[in-house]
Amino acid sequence: MAQIDNLELLFSEIDLLKAELQWHSRLQEQAWLQAQAIENTYHSNHLEGSSLSLRETELVIRTGLMLPGKSMAENLAALNHYQAIQFIREQAGEHALLSEELLKQLHALLSKALNRQQAGSYRTQAATLANGQAATPPEDLAGLMADFMRWTRLEGAFLHPIVFAAEILLRLETLQPFPTANGLCARLAMNLILLEEGYPLLSINDDDVGRAAYCQALANAQSDADKNAWFGFIAEQALHNAQRLFDRVQAQADSLDYFLLGEQKL
Repeated sequence: MAQIDNLELLFSEIDLLKAELQWHSRLQEQAWLQAQAIENTYHSNHLEGSSLSLRETELVIRTGLMLPGKSMAENLAALNHYQAIQFIREQAGEHALLSEELLKQLHALLSKALNRQQAGSYRTQAATLANGQAATPPEDLAGLMADFMRWTRLEGAFLHPIVFAAEILLRLETLQPFPTANGLCARLAMNLILLEEGYPLLSINDDDVGRAAYCQALANAQSDADKNAWFGFIAEQALHNAQRLFDRVQAQADSLDYFLLGEQKL
């Protein structure tokens, strides 16, 4: 019961911050949207092992140039992920429902110029989960993906958006439907749900401690029928993200107010 109460408290804090953020029209300006997308691209790719720093990720995205000393795959992965974020923002704006076709489009965007042969196609080989167990055999994927999509239609509307997004991430990380980029694709699907409900992009903490915590929380959730700890982990990440964004917007607003007040005194 205490764990459920803690979740409810986390959801309340997140939703209060979301309401505060929605008052800041500045967050819808292109510069802010681009900065959030660059940061999310950096964090998500870094979770998958990319060596690009945040500054290097920004340079690749803003200039389109391939950085010397970095692999072509890492450069392209940054560009592809950024474009995939633009895609989910467009889909969220149209209130598009998550579907197999949309997931395949996401995977194709992530695979562009990297893995053309398998882009948007389900895997045909075995895969291993974060908890070390074997993933669903490839021959069962089609049926289980159809079941997964039916679940999103039947249950999604009755769940708190954070829980629904966390379930989407967990289920896709467990199904491992694609031959590559499953983590990237699953986190983008999670963010599609959050964007449609008015939440900012959620980036998982990707430093050494954060990556280890994510992998452990995922492995535990794949092994344990009780998912409340997983929901709590994602909710804490969402709260941290929203608080950090709010603090940055507030700091800029305060500095602008100070500048305007100074002007009035002249």
